[in-house]
Amino acid sequence: MQLTQQDNVTYVTIADNTAAAPTAGDIASSTTIGDGAAAIVDEGSTILDAARYLALGADRQVRLVQNIGGDLFYTADFTKGKLRAGKSNKVTAVTASGPASISVYSAAAQQITMLGYNGTTGALPIANDTSYWIKIRKNDNDAANRSQPASLFSQFKTDATGTQEELAFGLVEVGVKNMSTQAQGTNGYLRFEALCDEASAADGTATTITVEYGSKAGTLNAGATTFAVGDVLRIGGGATTDPVYKIATLSTTAISFDIAYQGASGAGVTIEYITAAAATTGDFGVQLRGVADDFDVNSFRNYYSNRFTGTFSDTSVLNTLDTAARNGSGTWQEAAMAEYMSMGNQGENSMLAVPPTMRTASVITDGEYDVLALTADEDIHGLTSANTETSRAMLYIQDGSGSPSGLAIAVVLGFVAGDLT
Repeated sequence: MQLTQQDNVTYVTIADNTAAAPTAGDIASSTTIGDGAAAIVDEGSTILDAARYLALGADRQVRLVQNIGGDLFYTADFTKGKLRAGKSNKVTAVTASGPASISVYSAAAQQITMLGYNGTTGALPIANDTSYWIKIRKNDNDAANRSQPASLFSQFKTDATGTQEELAFGLVEVGVKNMSTQAQGTNGYLRFEALCDEASAADGTATTITVEYGSKAGTLNAGATTFAVGDVLRIGGGATTDPVYKIATLSTTAISFDIAYQGASGAGVTIEYITAAAATTGDFGVQLRGVADDFDVNSFRNYYSNRFTGTFSDTSVLNTLDTAARNGSGTWQEAAMAEYMSMGNQGENSMLAVPPTMRTASVITDGEYDVLALTADEDIHGLTSANTETSRAMLYIQDGSGSPSGLAIAVVLGFVAGDLT
């Protein structure tokens, strides 16, 4: 994760989506500002609304305040007349005439690359007694791969009667095995899955399945009447972009696959099937799908979407970048890391003490945040010097317009309530 540039000091305030907006005109306290709420206040800690803010002189100062578990945390003071719309490198911006900038939440996306059949076109090669490989070159923004990118492989040799089906499932099986050796916290780094171009059909009774990531076993909603061992099950629906798994065993509602399931665990997942005969002559592909790393601010701090280059040994095979990696804007990991750094600026620096004291945190895991930035260039005068430094406050507004106190601050600073969705 690339940390926010701190030309001077960056403070972070988080407004959750449950606490009510404080009453304008009240003095900020743990009573007037509810736990999880935030407010913008003047020098006397009076909570401001749009009218009170506009009435302030340009030389007056304002700041943000947040209640975390009954304690108030303040940002630095900002001179009202010095405030300017902060720079934002996020993907979506909402404009306003006020002295702040805002970026609405944008979800992160993991890279998806398809080798061979991609759901529409393409195929894997067919050759007997031939070794094929997939090379994955990491392009991640971590210390190791910035200096010397690492490479991962999946290799499979076809038998005397090679088919695309054999090669696809062979490469997927080896890839799954090799990804299981990746470092703790990476969650296997990539998911390998097979794709097939053959049309699938629904069974008369077994129409859904309960599956668990990493398990070969599943449970059908009913006994199958048309598919059997050796057939291929398409999990997720009937689209050719849905991954396929070969049935290894089948007994009433119990089913197992040759390869451990690589998708998200779930119940009631739609299934269709492809007969073994059709699969033998079908076009296949291998899908490489990035997976999010574990994250917490005290140990696993690698927050980014995985980036990689997938190469097939036969360069004539179609290579499709289906989805590009995107870190997103206002993700909970971004907010957590920003708050962690801000609490260091608040003086919480005892993580290396014995015993350690963890920094205060209020981020909601899996929360979604709009990000409002306040930036000011303040004059600093010393005994023999004078210079201008930039300071910034970031307000993370959980779930956009679902955050009453966060939305109230945005309105004070000139944004329209409907801009945050």
